[in-house]
Amino acid sequence: MTEKLKIGMIGCGEIAFKSTAKAIQASRNAEMVIGMDTIAEVASSFGETYDVPHTTEVDDVLSHPDVEAVVISAPHFLHEPLTVQAARAGKHVMCEKPIACTLEQADRMIAACRDAGVLLSINLMTRYSAQTEKAKELVDAGAVGRIIGLQFHVMADKPESYWTGGYTGRVKTDWRMSREKSGGGVLVMNLIHDMDRFRYITGLEAVRAFAEFDTFCTDTEVEDYVSATYRYDNGAIGSVTAASCARGGVAHGNRITGTDGQILFERRELKVFTRKENIGLKPGEWNTVPMPEEDYPVQRYVERFADAVSSNQQPDIPGEEGRKALELVVAAYRSGENHSMVEIPLS
Repeated sequence: MTEKLKIGMIGCGEIAFKSTAKAIQASRNAEMVIGMDTIAEVASSFGETYDVPHTTEVDDVLSHPDVEAVVISAPHFLHEPLTVQAARAGKHVMCEKPIACTLEQADRMIAACRDAGVLLSINLMTRYSAQTEKAKELVDAGAVGRIIGLQFHVMADKPESYWTGGYTGRVKTDWRMSREKSGGGVLVMNLIHDMDRFRYITGLEAVRAFAEFDTFCTDTEVEDYVSATYRYDNGAIGSVTAASCARGGVAHGNRITGTDGQILFERRELKVFTRKENIGLKPGEWNTVPMPEEDYPVQRYVERFADAVSSNQQPDIPGEEGRKALELVVAAYRSGENHSMVEIPLS
């Protein structure tokens, strides 16, 4: 590999434009060399903003002599075909979450990259946040003791325009409204990040799930409210409550509960209660652990992937990890559809 990993962007919509491209350009060991979107004006504005050539053809990216890796930032249902196409062209792949809409699609992506000898990683970037890193350090140090509960709670009020234009309205499309094209609603679009980072922090794996979901307020095929319960391999219980139609705005309440304390995730800090001594916190009372004002998890994700390519090592978040995160979501959807408990791993 050359000194900086040369990246082609496939899909120049909302996430690529406002987040991933900025992270690539700011990284120490990667750079973007071309951007591609099927909509000409979207590709053009992306190229002008980031000062790179642009195109409307995927083949222009995959045949580019300098491109060593691609970022796939396209609608969820396109993750599989684009990943397989990139792998066959010999390009390493960073794919935005979720890995795919179905586990079968994910399996084909993993197999294609393995067979082609290229790396596949899924951008579950909350693993790289300062909050996540500190929480993992505390859990590993025994601050909360044996984990008995995980809580995931997001109440969002997505505007009607979100479903056809995201939050920025940069690209007009209807894929978010389709179960087949998106894979689902608030659970796969939002909560998958939190569920994945708690897997990473705790090392726990879910063994069964029970869920109910519905579409109450939104003219879509996907859920706008979901409640789920997970049982984990150490006996802990996880609870999920999430909505994209909660009038009044956004509220978060993710929490790790253990036999000796709790970790509560808030916007710019962690609140930690512990009974343990000698771990840098005051035992027997709530501690506030502030986080940096500026945090760049996506940039760290890009840099760590470039390091993996350079050293010919597996990335931190390979396709298999993206599949495990998706499996938690699929298990909840199957449970809600059948109104029954679902065992994990799924058969």
